[in-house]
Amino acid sequence: MTYNLFYQNESNNNIFKNPLTFIDRLSGRKHIVLYYDNHEFGRKIQYRFVKNGLLSGECCIYSIHQGDNVTEIKKEIITNDIDVEHFIKRGLLKIFKIPNIMKHSQDVLKGSKEIVDRMLADVNPAKSFRMVIRMIDKLNTKDQITANLKLEQSYQSKFDSFNGMVLCHYDTIDCPIKANNKWIETILANHHSVIFVTEKSAEGIAFET
Repeated sequence: MTYNLFYQNESNNNIFKNPLTFIDRLSGRKHIVLYYDNHEFGRKIQYRFVKNGLLSGECCIYSIHQGDNVTEIKKEIITNDIDVEHFIKRGLLKIFKIPNIMKHSQDVLKGSKEIVDRMLADVNPAKSFRMVIRMIDKLNTKDQITANLKLEQSYQSKFDSFNGMVLCHYDTIDCPIKANNKWIETILANHHSVIFVTEKSAEGIAFET
């Protein structure tokens, strides 16, 4: 994977060559997309995003999928310098397992709303929050890709009603980033900020769209 597609915004002065610096400077309400070739560093960025929110007193929701092991995820978060049990007890950290939204009895938008409502059910609406999420685990089929774009467009169109930041993450192994330019362009158009991590450790760029 190369940076070529992402440098279409090279004229933007807000380009960060250290994604962690970008994460540390985030504030306000933002819909952010993270693409990563390097799984370990991609996760590190996600956990840094969560840690910054927790230290600011924000409620942080880290979503996982049906095949993920909660115990292993907790261990991974702990190795990224987050006291998981402390923040869970304080009601600031929630690890939420997302069901298979493609099997919802109606459609993905209805299913997504139900899931987000459950995620935020015990979050004080007056306080800001952070969410790390991808509703659809794998993007291998046309239906999965179409549903994913539908969801991202819906989130962006209603983002003013969200009192916080949302980080959508895509491991390039599980998404059509290398083969579907239309998918990439649509994702870019429906986020406020973009982070891209290469295969090399700690290498990447971040910018406002």
